[in-house]
Amino acid sequence: MSIFVTNPFLFYGILFSGLVLGFGFVELRWGARPMPRRAIVLRDVLAALFYVAVVAQAAHFLNRWIGLRGPWPALLGEWPLWPRLLLYLVVADFGAYWMHRLVHLPWLWRVHRWHHMPDRVYWLSGTRGSILQQTLFNLPYIFASPLIDVSPWWIASGLFVMSAVTNSWMHMNVRWQLGALEWLIVTPRSHEIHHSKQPAHYQRNFGVLLSVWDRMFGTFRSPKEIDAPTLEFGVAEKVPLARLTIGL
Repeated sequence: MSIFVTNPFLFYGILFSGLVLGFGFVELRWGARPMPRRAIVLRDVLAALFYVAVVAQAAHFLNRWIGLRGPWPALLGEWPLWPRLLLYLVVADFGAYWMHRLVHLPWLWRVHRWHHMPDRVYWLSGTRGSILQQTLFNLPYIFASPLIDVSPWWIASGLFVMSAVTNSWMHMNVRWQLGALEWLIVTPRSHEIHHSKQPAHYQRNFGVLLSVWDRMFGTFRSPKEIDAPTLEFGVAEKVPLARLTIGL
């Protein structure tokens, strides 16, 4: 089993294939908006490959240089794995919510704008992320990482898979109503509001995994209040691709 984790070609290949089969099938069956796949898929596959080969590696290098591990009490290291893992997810997601709000401020928007460029929101469109954006978004997870320092070898890989699935899920082109679950987690129909062109939606629904932060801090906009079929996506700015990918 470990060979699939230690060999990056196998790991990323199997993960991407699983995402294509899983989310691709769901959108074909329950897609909310028509997608001109021939016009956009190649572009988005190239963006995903660029993320894996360049963005993630460059951000990892910068994060090692920055360093931001939290000063967690040593006593937490004696906790069982699952409480530590749960605390890690809550702390990291709380930080990710505030980091997401931060990069929507005018002086940091250029770091994040490539992510909002696509005029079609579907499971693969969320792979866009500049090097500087990824570097910043890694910081909350690095800060929380001492909580899972002592853990089985597969935890880090499992968290990476969870991140990829979460990102694909929240950008998916479906409008499922999930009832009470929407009070806890970010759903595709709530996150699509965040990608809307309408100025009233720019500062709404920043959550990554949990939707409770938006509700707690007054940034939640309910899908029930939105005429979803009229939503348009994308950013009108014209920026050279090199600047977009770096985040300048």
